[in-house]
Amino acid sequence: MNTKRARVIAGIIALTTCAGTAFAQGPDTSTPKSIGHALLMSTVFASTAMALLFIAYKLFDWATPRIDIQKELLNNNIAVAILTSAVILGVSLIVAVSIM
Repeated sequence: MNTKRARVIAGIIALTTCAGTAFAQGPDTSTPKSIGHALLMSTVFASTAMALLFIAYKLFDWATPRIDIQKELLNNNIAVAILTSAVILGVSLIVAVSIM
């Protein structure tokens, strides 16, 4: 059983290494052609990120039905505030990395 697990792990490592090399050799599209293009892309990325963040927060709120987050925040519950901010920051980092 350990050899099968080792083969799977080796395959995953090889696949991620090859995929990273393939993506690194793609065309350079990181520089915008004009200021209008840069502003348009910034607006699109920002609105996409905000929509994904809103969806993730609503999923978190739906996944925790025993906690009324808005009521607890109005009652100055620091633990719920820290948990909610951790969820928002974590999703923000994931969205930022995926957009880049």
